[in-house]
Amino acid sequence: MSTALMYSFAQRSDTRVLDEPLYGHFLRHTGAQRPCREATLSARPCTVEGVLDFMKPTKEEQSEGQTLFCKHMANHIHGIPWTAFKGHRHVILFRNPAAVMSSYSAHIESPSMLDLGYASQLELLQSLDAAGNPPVVVCSDKLQASPEHILEALCSTLGLPWEPGMMAWEPGARAEDGPWAPWWYKGVHASTGWEARPAENTPCS
Repeated sequence: MSTALMYSFAQRSDTRVLDEPLYGHFLRHTGAQRPCREATLSARPCTVEGVLDFMKPTKEEQSEGQTLFCKHMANHIHGIPWTAFKGHRHVILFRNPAAVMSSYSAHIESPSMLDLGYASQLELLQSLDAAGNPPVVVCSDKLQASPEHILEALCSTLGLPWEPGMMAWEPGARAEDGPWAPWWYKGVHASTGWEARPAENTPCS
């Protein structure tokens, strides 16, 4: 769902996207093992300074008021103070924990709380609220059930004009995909856009 949201914003005429720019730092900082670990460490900056420099809008984007959309996993902020992103607008996309467990179990046998990221989401939410910069919170079930309505509302809240082109994209990989795409993005690569469908009914076990 988060990758589909990134693909959606990539269709905008005023937006550039970055796929998980904090991932290399997360892997180096935590020592977490992933199938794509070495490829990610080679492709993504692994220091706080490198990450922040990598995420800077270009001079053209700054002068033309363009938008930079960074897709993150909440746990990737581990070891980086959230205040490093004070000037950013934050969107928290949350998902049924049972569905997250189901997704992770295909690649990680026993995901930890750090892997799942809920504590990181809560910490970020509380910190941003306390700083007077509350994030926009999006429920993935609602996005899945009514994508156009939720996307249009999200754009409005962020002060972005609605672009219907956000609803569809070409199938296959994107140039912005991180090196982990072969493990995680098969579903979104087979898709061509949003379609309303009932929320997942993943039982807890």
